[in-house]
Amino acid sequence: MKKILIVLLISLALISCRKDEHPVLKSNDNLLGSWIHPQYNDTLITYQRADNLLENELGITFLSGNKLISRQNSGWCGTPPVTMADYDGIWIWNDSIVEINVGYWGGKVDYTWKVISLTSRELIISVVKYDYHDGK
Repeated sequence: MKKILIVLLISLALISCRKDEHPVLKSNDNLLGSWIHPQYNDTLITYQRADNLLENELGITFLSGNKLISRQNSGWCGTPPVTMADYDGIWIWNDSIVEINVGYWGGKVDYTWKVISLTSRELIISVVKYDYHDGK
């Protein structure tokens, strides 16, 4: 009986110490800043933290005051060479959901992101919804 109890306690200790594969923070403090190099893997998009957006590359910067800058295609054509432009927008954090409203070359778009993981170096999101509105 004593051996079973010891094995059970060791098992519980190991399970409780297991590192969470995708830690999600309750606060949006780590979201502030620039995120670049989006990598698409099935339904997930992984961004890397950067000091600034890179010239002529995709990225997004979350600013305080719920403002953002999205660097994306400046026109409808995606054939290289692709020219980028910065578009202003707003964002709202609600638990692990980020609502984004931002311009794009053809008007405005609303995104709903689910934050899967947010650390000081990496942001992993799943796009829950997007809705494009023509015209500026």
